[in-house]
Amino acid sequence: MPRFLQPKKSTQHRVAAIALYRALLSRCSSAPLPDDDRVSLRNAIRNKFRKNRKIQSPYQLGLSFKAGYETLDRLDAFSTGDTASASALTRMISTLPQGLKRAPPLLPLRKSPPEPPKERLACLPPEQAVLNVRPYTNVSGYRHVPILASANGVPFLRITKPQPPALSRILRQRLERKIELFDIKILLGNWWLPICKQEDEWDVLINAQLRRREDTVKWTDAIRLAEQENQDAYERDVQKDREIARKMQRIVDEETEFALKEGQTIVRGRKRHPIRVIKPNP
Repeated sequence: MPRFLQPKKSTQHRVAAIALYRALLSRCSSAPLPDDDRVSLRNAIRNKFRKNRKIQSPYQLGLSFKAGYETLDRLDAFSTGDTASASALTRMISTLPQGLKRAPPLLPLRKSPPEPPKERLACLPPEQAVLNVRPYTNVSGYRHVPILASANGVPFLRITKPQPPALSRILRQRLERKIELFDIKILLGNWWLPICKQEDEWDVLINAQLRRREDTVKWTDAIRLAEQENQDAYERDVQKDREIARKMQRIVDEETEFALKEGQTIVRGRKRHPIRVIKPNP
């Protein structure tokens, strides 16, 4: 067996150890021993194997296997009527420590797998959307005032932890939209616009050679139009974010007002190092 391989992970070692363990328990059950001695020897075998299952020293493993095979030979001889083996087994059982004679502790029962968490809705219905149901005029317990936060310019209300999957999906989609608009802007300005300028210059040269009237439509006109559409889409998104931020700020202000009327103290920031503490009026 390679030295770097643990014995308990070696197939040959495991096969030999399991075969010896089963043989000892089988011979112990069939040997004509008194009931007390049979139970004591059986418990000793189980406890000894359990205690030595993590041994890695080849010397200690050799001693353990030698003791197991000697006990197995004595059990076989005792089953055939050998009196010397019977007396040796009786003396060995009487000298065993009381801890080895006790029944080994039962293995803990495998816990049933936890129930899978309830699936959250991918998207809240309109009648349950935060902007439509907040602020709450009355609550049954402690009022949790939401916090207005921003994810790279995208406003959202932080209400519970962990963050709902629906909110994460919306933020991810909005950020992907921002990145897409920015990439289009860079692509139009740094790649297509220079190419179109060169195409326009080429058209001017060709028209001069052919003595034809220059066309009024430019290659750059299409790129300018695409840039304007991209800018308009970006401004629409920014305006939408501003309107949503105003609604969210109104919700936070009204929730804060209700909480102060109910006698709650509002802490902004971390509890140990708060940024702002708002206390109700006495």
